[in-house]
Amino acid sequence: MILHPSSRNGSGQWTLESDVTEARGSGEATEKPSGAMRTTHIVVAALVAVVVPVVLMDALIGKFGANAMIMGLLFGLLGSVIGGTRRMLQLAPIVGVAAGLGSLTAYGWWWVGLLAILGLIAGAGMCWGWMPSLLMLPFVATFASPVTSGRHAVVYGVITGIATLYGVVLARRFKAPSVVEGQRLSLPAGAAVGIGLGVAMGASAAIGVALGWTEPYWVPEPVLILTLYVLIGKRERIREKALATAVGVIAAVPAAIVGPPPWAIAALASAAFILALMEYKRSYWIYYSCFTFALVLAMSPPGDVGTEAAHRGSEILVGIGILVLALLILQVVGGWLSRRYPQPELEDSIAP
Repeated sequence: MILHPSSRNGSGQWTLESDVTEARGSGEATEKPSGAMRTTHIVVAALVAVVVPVVLMDALIGKFGANAMIMGLLFGLLGSVIGGTRRMLQLAPIVGVAAGLGSLTAYGWWWVGLLAILGLIAGAGMCWGWMPSLLMLPFVATFASPVTSGRHAVVYGVITGIATLYGVVLARRFKAPSVVEGQRLSLPAGAAVGIGLGVAMGASAAIGVALGWTEPYWVPEPVLILTLYVLIGKRERIREKALATAVGVIAAVPAAIVGPPPWAIAALASAAFILALMEYKRSYWIYYSCFTFALVLAMSPPGDVGTEAAHRGSEILVGIGILVLALLILQVVGGWLSRRYPQPELEDSIAP
C-alpha cells in the first residue's frame, strides 16, 4: 500500500491509493447493470417500441394497418442492419410505394409483374453496391396484406413508409452502421443479376397465382430469404432449407394420419416453435425443421393437416428449386461475362 498526495481526502488526511482504487472499482461494479436487468430493459423496450404501435394501428385502422406497421418496422430494421441506416432512410418512401402497390395488386397477375420488376431493381442494385438495401422492396411487396380499394392501399403504403423510418430510428438506437457497402459489379454483370432475380421472383409468384394457391407468397419467400443468405456468404442455407422443409413436412404426416384434437395440435405446434427458437443459433436445419412443423400445424384447418403440409412443402420447395436454377444459369452467364469483362467475383459470388 502506498501513500499518495493525490489521495488526500476532504479532511486533509492521507488515504491509501489501494483503498481509493478499490472504492472506485466497487463503485463501477455497482453501477454496471446485471444481465437480468439488461434483459428486462430489452423486453420492456420491445413492448413499448414495437408492440404498442402495432396494437394502436390495429385499434385505429384495422388489421391491414397493423400488418403495415409490422412490415415497415421489420424491414426497416433488417435493411438498416445489412445495408446501413442512411440508405434505408433514403429508401423509406420507395418502400412505402412498393408496399402500397403490393397490397393493391396482391395476389393477382399484376402482383406477379410487380415482384418481377422489384426483383430486377434489387438485383441491378449490385452495380452500385445497393442490393442488400434494395432487397427490402420485393420483401414488402411480397408479404403485403391485400386491400379492397386504392384508398386503403395508399394508407397501407404511408404507414409502411413511416414504420420503416421508425425501424431505422430503432436500428440506430442499437448501433446499426450508417452505411454498409455491398458488393459492386460491372454494369453487364449487375444487369445479369437483376434479370436473374427478376425472372426468379416473377416465375415463383406466377406459379402460386396460376395454381390458385391461397397464399402464393410462400413460393417467392425462399427466393428472397436465400438470396439474402447468399449475399452474406451463407450459401449452405439453400441445402439446409430444402432439407429442413422436407423433414418438417414429413414430421407432420403422423399428425395428419392420427388426427389429434385441436388442443393437442396447438400444444405440439407451441412445443415445436419453442424448440425452433432454442435451436436457432445451434443448427439452422433443425431450427427450420421445427419451424416448418409448427407452421404446418398452426395454419392447418381442423382435421386438414395433410393438405396444409402438402401445400406448404410444395410451395417452399418449388421456390428453392427456382432459385437454384437461376443461380446455376447466372453462374454460367457469370463465367462468360468474367471472360468478356474481367471481373471474376461475379462467378464466385453467385455460385450455389
